[in-house]
Amino acid sequence: MRSLVAAKKFLWQFCQMGTCCVRSLHIMAGLFSLVFLAVSTFTQDLPSTLHGCTDGSCYPATGNLLIGRAANLTATSTCGLHVPEQYCIVSHLLEKDKCFSCNSKSPYDPIRNKYSHRVENVIYLKDRNGNLNWWQSVNGEENVTLRLDLEAEFHFTHLIMKFRTFRPAAMVIERSMNFGQSWNPYRYFSYNCTRMFPYVPARAPRFVTDVICEERYSNIEPSSSGEIIYKVLDPAIHVKDPYSRDIQDLLRITNLRVRFIKLHTLGDNLLDRRPDVLEKYYYAVYELVVRGSCFCYGHASECTPVPGITGNEVGMIHGRCVCKHNTEGLNCEHCKDFHQDVPWRPAELGKPHTCKECNCNRHSNKCHFDMAVYLATGNVSGGVCDNCQHNTMGRNCEMCKPFYYQDPARDIRDPAVCVPCDCDPMGSLKDGECDSYTNPSLGMIAGQCHCKLNVRGMRCDYCRDGFFGLSESDPQGCQPCHCDPRGIVSPASPCDQISGDCACKRHVTGRYCSECQTEYWGLSNDVSGCRPCDCDFGGAYDNRCITEDGQCKCLPHLVGRQCSDVQSGYFCASLDFYKYEAEEAEGLSPDSQSLPGHPRPKAEVDCVQHLNNQLQRHRRHRRIASMQQQRAALRRIRQLQQKPDIQIINRVRTPDQMVTWTGPGFARVKDGAGLVFTINNISYAMDYDILIRYEPESTEDWEAIVSIRSVELPSSTRCGNVLPTEQIYTVTLPHHGRYSQMPRPFCFEPNNRYIIAVRFQRHQATYRHLTAFILIDSLVLIPKYTDLPGFLEGTPASEHRRKEMLHYMCVGSFMMTPLPPLAEMCTKLICSISAVMHNGALPCNCNLQGSLSTECEKVGGQCQCKSNVVGRQCDQCAPGTYGFGGPYGCTACECHKSGSHSHQCDLVTGQCPCRAGASGQRCADCQPGQWGFPYCRPCQCNGHADDCNSQTGACHSCRDYTTGDYCDRCVEGFYGHPVLGSAEHCRPCPCPGNPGTGHSCHAEHNQIVCHCRQGYTGSQCDRCAPGYFGDPERQGGECRPCQCNNNIDPLDPESCDPHTGQCLKCLYYTAGPSCSQCREGYYGNALLRDCRYCTCVTAGTLPAHCTGGHCSCDQQTGACLCRPSVVGRNCDQCAANHWNFGTDWGCEPCGCHPGHAAGSHCNQFSGQCHCRPGFGGRNCSECPQFSWGDPEVRCQECNCHPEGSRTQQCNPLTGECDCVEKAMGRLCDTCARGYTGRFPHCNPCHPCFKQWDTVVQELQKDLDQIRDIVRQIQETGVAPGIGDSRIRDLERKLATIRDLIGSGVGDEVFELISQALDELREEIALTDGRLMGLANELNDTAVAEGQLRWNLTQVEEDLRDMNITLAQKRHDLDNLLNAGFAEQFERVRKYYRESQNAEHLCNSSVSGPDSPVTQSADTRQQVEDLLASNHGSLLRMMAAQNKSLANLQMEIEGLDQTVRNLSEKVCGGHGNLTDNGTCPKSLCGGSGCKDNEGQRHCGGEGCSGTVSAAARALTKANNVTQNINIVNEELDVVAKKLRDVRMLTSDVKMKAMETLEKAQSKKAYFENSNKKLKDFIKEIRDFLTEEGADPESIEKVAQKVLNISLPLNASDLLKIVEEIKKSIVNLTNTESIFNHTFNELQKAMDLLQKAKDVKMQADGVKDISNQTKQALEDAQKAVDAAKKALRNAEENLNNTNSSISEMASKLNNTEQKLMDAMMKLANLSEALGPLQNKTKQNRQM
Repeated sequence: MRSLVAAKKFLWQFCQMGTCCVRSLHIMAGLFSLVFLAVSTFTQDLPSTLHGCTDGSCYPATGNLLIGRAANLTATSTCGLHVPEQYCIVSHLLEKDKCFSCNSKSPYDPIRNKYSHRVENVIYLKDRNGNLNWWQSVNGEENVTLRLDLEAEFHFTHLIMKFRTFRPAAMVIERSMNFGQSWNPYRYFSYNCTRMFPYVPARAPRFVTDVICEERYSNIEPSSSGEIIYKVLDPAIHVKDPYSRDIQDLLRITNLRVRFIKLHTLGDNLLDRRPDVLEKYYYAVYELVVRGSCFCYGHASECTPVPGITGNEVGMIHGRCVCKHNTEGLNCEHCKDFHQDVPWRPAELGKPHTCKECNCNRHSNKCHFDMAVYLATGNVSGGVCDNCQHNTMGRNCEMCKPFYYQDPARDIRDPAVCVPCDCDPMGSLKDGECDSYTNPSLGMIAGQCHCKLNVRGMRCDYCRDGFFGLSESDPQGCQPCHCDPRGIVSPASPCDQISGDCACKRHVTGRYCSECQTEYWGLSNDVSGCRPCDCDFGGAYDNRCITEDGQCKCLPHLVGRQCSDVQSGYFCASLDFYKYEAEEAEGLSPDSQSLPGHPRPKAEVDCVQHLNNQLQRHRRHRRIASMQQQRAALRRIRQLQQKPDIQIINRVRTPDQMVTWTGPGFARVKDGAGLVFTINNISYAMDYDILIRYEPESTEDWEAIVSIRSVELPSSTRCGNVLPTEQIYTVTLPHHGRYSQMPRPFCFEPNNRYIIAVRFQRHQATYRHLTAFILIDSLVLIPKYTDLPGFLEGTPASEHRRKEMLHYMCVGSFMMTPLPPLAEMCTKLICSISAVMHNGALPCNCNLQGSLSTECEKVGGQCQCKSNVVGRQCDQCAPGTYGFGGPYGCTACECHKSGSHSHQCDLVTGQCPCRAGASGQRCADCQPGQWGFPYCRPCQCNGHADDCNSQTGACHSCRDYTTGDYCDRCVEGFYGHPVLGSAEHCRPCPCPGNPGTGHSCHAEHNQIVCHCRQGYTGSQCDRCAPGYFGDPERQGGECRPCQCNNNIDPLDPESCDPHTGQCLKCLYYTAGPSCSQCREGYYGNALLRDCRYCTCVTAGTLPAHCTGGHCSCDQQTGACLCRPSVVGRNCDQCAANHWNFGTDWGCEPCGCHPGHAAGSHCNQFSGQCHCRPGFGGRNCSECPQFSWGDPEVRCQECNCHPEGSRTQQCNPLTGECDCVEKAMGRLCDTCARGYTGRFPHCNPCHPCFKQWDTVVQELQKDLDQIRDIVRQIQETGVAPGIGDSRIRDLERKLATIRDLIGSGVGDEVFELISQALDELREEIALTDGRLMGLANELNDTAVAEGQLRWNLTQVEEDLRDMNITLAQKRHDLDNLLNAGFAEQFERVRKYYRESQNAEHLCNSSVSGPDSPVTQSADTRQQVEDLLASNHGSLLRMMAAQNKSLANLQMEIEGLDQTVRNLSEKVCGGHGNLTDNGTCPKSLCGGSGCKDNEGQRHCGGEGCSGTVSAAARALTKANNVTQNINIVNEELDVVAKKLRDVRMLTSDVKMKAMETLEKAQSKKAYFENSNKKLKDFIKEIRDFLTEEGADPESIEKVAQKVLNISLPLNASDLLKIVEEIKKSIVNLTNTESIFNHTFNELQKAMDLLQKAKDVKMQADGVKDISNQTKQALEDAQKAVDAAKKALRNAEENLNNTNSSISEMASKLNNTEQKLMDAMMKLANLSEALGPLQNKTKQNRQM
């Protein structure tokens, strides 16, 4: 086909040179058509496949369906069928014979009846002699039908008709699929389809199923041998599925007919109505070819004759298919019997769709197809077996009938596969029916009977687990066990199936296992069923509990489920609860008979005499150091010898000291003396271990002889059998120990009193010394817990508790004090022991005055005591305190050690026992008139005072106008020398004013010099100094400071008025008479020198408050007075939901649309609201940018042409684009008026256009006026501009007539009526004439308007032609002007030669051996020879090409799918193009899709393609850009705040530097003082270590040390500390200062330690060295005070460092956040460019 088209194209181009090649063109086209037809015919004769029917569809051979069916071919009109008829031939006008005869009474015979033209002649083109024969209709008859009736369904492919005369002017080819019952058209043919078949589309077919009208086969040429070719499947139309139902129905026919509807005539029949005129007009067909094949749906490759059809002509296509693929029927239209497992379907290429045999498992030989079954199996199997045998049923006879089941040991095809059910009637249902097959997913087992609810087993002969008593009468089969599931051992088999007895867990009992055993509770799903009560063996009465909640029965004041917790306000006694303090025991001398054992004799050698003898020897040998030591020891021994046998030592508790004793303190017992303890509070009879707690005072070991006896005979069961009642113990008290336990316990019982006497003596000593003592703390009874219930041997629990007591060392924790933290297990066991011994818990009984709460510790019962309150019950003051019962506890006595005999004071008043010469409650003061305790001496007041400060000696109440610590100076205003003995007294100064005015003086060279006090000046102090005002010369006048709030320069004499005090030169931006307010334009606190510049923004502040570019603010807060809707401290931003900062009226409201905007806020600079998707405009009330329409309905894109519009934004309401000068139209995509060409290449029209255009515009204007006049006349009926006075005159006359009629005047009325009627007739005639004139004018106007419009159109066309001609002429003119004469002459010669060549070619194409006609004949002969010789190879080649075409078709389909996938990814949808290019089924568009306006449609809202994603990304990018602008604004505000913070930081830094300088000066001062102190201590140390230092010299040195006064007293030191605290607030570099100070403090501590060592050496020299010791102690206190001050300084410094670090951290974080934000802005800016480019690229796709 392509070769034919190419050849025709070649011939047509070849013949363009002249008109003589037209006939040659038709001849060549005919030859090529024959060649193509032959090739097509041979191609369609081949089967569609070469592989047979095995692998896919197969089709019988294709041929002419007319062969062998002459009897089935009929015509409704045949010439000469009854009588001979004459006919003529139009093309024989020049021939001799023009008319001929037609005689069709008998069939055609080339010899006997060659003029017969019956319809069967069309089967073959020529007869056996090679002559042409044809079928011919009756002359002039137009509606003629040729019909072919087939005996079966056939495949019809195409039809070829070759006519002897003109082809019909109109015809239609029709088909029937039901043997002629209904007909459907294939195609219409007509030379004028619109007129002949107005309702049939006259266009090229788009689909093979389209029914259209075609005009190319209905032309009047050629007059003979014209052809009509129709193919059912047009090769030019792609068929997606050639095996679809529509395509198969299109090819399937049982009848075919061709209806000729109209003849072609030359028109003479219209002029001449004679019958002989129609003799040359008729239908005549040489040949009719109906190509087709036997229709077998692809299931047969050959066909046989249909039964009853005997024809067997060569080339006949038979109608009965030889079916394959298990199909049958005339056309293989259904499956064979027993092959209905899949639905019958036509075979396809590669898919034979073979009918499958039904699977009935050999139990049936019949089946049918069920579509519902086929769909239910997923299109796998739809065959249903019929009449299943061997007790089977089901679709495949695969199941057994009810009461039968499938034997698992047999194959399903076995005739004996189904076995009868065997069910127990007592436990089965459904009369013994069982499962017919096994299906684990459905829980079915072959042969399993359907059991009753509570029955199991294959035969239903067992009760289910949990049931018992199988019975036929029971509808459920068995009874439930009723066992509690929590208490049974196995839930699977809870009870016996015969008796129903339940199998209980270990600790569960009861028939139904629903009860816990004794001492167990909480029936649950645990392994044991119930949990043990585990009642506390001491806190509970027994080990039984309530079975529901496990609550044990508790002893008094014990709570908790196990009775192991103590009630609030009660406690458990500790193991050392029975504790007896030695301070409360009775002390006995060594010689007392009540003590056990015998007293040892005193030592024979007296220690005092022994030491005296040693001193004499040392003196003779001058051993000074040994003498000093001996003297100190002698003094100490004498003191010890004088102490009593028993002395109570109360220890004062300090926070930094560990308490190693109980009670107030110890009893100091002398060697040989003893203590007697009385015990009468035992609550439980049992053995107790006896323990003595002590502290040694030497490195010697001691021993205790203990005697225990009961006052009454033991009566208890436990202690009654123990003899004797008195026992003696002897134990050793090692010097390295703190307690000692008796070797064996002693049995104590309640209601009995015991006396325990203990003698203490040195271990293994022969004599007792009067100087040997030991400190006894207490005697403790530790219960022997192994004798208590719960610890007795024999039970695992008791053994476990014993091991825990030993493992956690519970007893050892109570041996000594302080008590270490107890393990939790110890606490529990001790509480149990306490509960056993005391029958419950003990009350706390906390003293209400001494304790903080009524609750106490769980173990031991220690109450929470107030400060300095001791005792378990907080019932007494601690040693060294007094005042029990106070709100804050007891107060420390603080008795001075030098002035008091003891540190213990009176418990009520707090008065300490003072030594001689001491006074005061603390004994820390001297007697009146003395000072310097403890070394009191008289006050030195020069006779001007009687008393002085007891600490410093400063005199009180100096007399005689004296002052000073010693009353040794005159008061201000007096002069003299009042020291005792000088005989000079204080006299008033001779200065102006009275004494006491504040002016002082002094004598210098016998002259008195006045010293003016502050505020005065002048030689006589008679003037006010700068910064002061007043009138000092006036009586009573004085100088007062100017009240300028420290905002002036006090040294400037002009700073304030000296007489009135008015401030004149205010500093620090202050103003006012007293400089008490900030200057105009400043704000803040003038009193604190904190006036700052107003930072109001001029554009946002009210103009009334701004002058000269500077605005004022509130002088207190600094707030600016803002314009409307302007906010901010500086009026620098719009209020929320406002914008347009800087206008005279403030900021404007955003006005964001409440429904279309994301919020009510907008951009403060542009006012742009944040719109939701699909909305735009500044306030989101319009369509988005570059679109128009109503946003509530629909927004459309502007689509303004980029070259024709000034901007891409169109009118938001109409969509009109703003066009440039040369463009017009809604989209600015056409050339404007006055321009020509194809847009966008628009060129200005010729200048004459403007002249014509002016005329046309005036005509258009006139036409518009005429149109308006016509419209007004049509609306109102009145011509504008025409007067209506006559009509009004008539109206007046009618009114007059109406009045006359009303008045009753008959004659006058009649006359007036007659007159009026005449006038009315005249007026009506005139009005009719006018109306007729107007109508004519209107008609003329309409005609004129049409003529003008036509003229305008013609003028425009002429102008356009003129422009084109002008451009062409201009181009030719340019060429002519640029070319010379020679070139023009050569062009003329060239055109002449070309004309001669064209003439030669035209002549040679008609005649001669080389003419195309001759070559065409030769080519035809060669083609026929080639066809004859290469027929087989050509067929194979065509088959291969068909296969290649099929492969190419598949690749095209794959490419189409690829395009669809790509369209899905790019646009989010794929196109299914319609006639107008739209894709209605794809909302997202796709490849090739266009919208209603013809624009490409790809993507959109809600689509997932890359185009939509890019659009969304662009939208997000725009939003990000807006957010970036907002962030920039916020960052500007943050930057401004950072600048303010930086200024504040610099101020803080300056203050810190000033404070640092002060601290450094203080540091230098302290270093100097420390250096002096170290030098002084060094001198003392050197002196004391010298060998020649005798006691007298030491005494002098000590006296000098005491006389030294510290440079700072306590008050001065406190002031310095306060200054340090205030100064270090802003310090920054404090770590080094603190480290240095700490090192110096460490050195001072070392010196103090060395001083203590020196003190120990000096103790043996003389008693006066005690004064040195006191001085050192005072030094230690001073050091402690300094240490405390330094600690405070350290804390303050740390706080300062923390604050500065926190501020620095915040600044760093703020700076870091700022940097991060700037980096994000930079990154976003960089990313916007590529994103926008990508979006543009996606839009252009």
